[in-house]
Amino acid sequence: MSDQASKRKEKAAATAEQLLVAARDVFETRGYQATTVGAITEAANTAHGTFYLYFKNKEDAFAKVMASVTAEMYRETQPQEGDPREALAASTRNFFEVFRAHRGLWRCLLEGLHTSPAIEGMWLDLRRPFVDRIARDLKVLGSEGLVRPVDTDVAAHALGSMVEWFAFTHFELDEPSADEVTIDRAVETLTDLWYHSVFVIPPD
Repeated sequence: MSDQASKRKEKAAATAEQLLVAARDVFETRGYQATTVGAITEAANTAHGTFYLYFKNKEDAFAKVMASVTAEMYRETQPQEGDPREALAASTRNFFEVFRAHRGLWRCLLEGLHTSPAIEGMWLDLRRPFVDRIARDLKVLGSEGLVRPVDTDVAAHALGSMVEWFAFTHFELDEPSADEVTIDRAVETLTDLWYHSVFVIPPD
């Protein structure tokens, strides 16, 4: 690849990232309905037509924003070795931290879910790997005698949804209030609920 071609590629990648960051900021602050392509390009300080070199439309931009954030969340919540309860607590805390950092996107997501079948399908596709990972982990732990017999697929959806929905109500709607419930308290309580719902508890 020539130096000129390499520079063009680097510039295109930088513009794509600039637009993605701008799109994330605009979606977080304005919400799904109020976000426009013009608002994104203005925030990115790029020409209106440049947007369409990287995204098909607003839905596509939002899908790429959410894919970026959920990829970060997936990395940060990778299962850890060691004590299962401590590993659960670490994963829950990391989930909350990423969620809190981008909490405006989840209100935006709910807004988009009710107006766009494409956004609905996108979100189901993005969250499915989380649920599948929980189900796989439960099956492995079950084979090792560490969790009691449960319907792992249903349990994975239920446990994942518990953490996901608590994060939304707490960090986006402030219910329960952050003044009353610290992230430490939330992590401790949800870890306790998850642990006691499926794990075989050793006798004292």
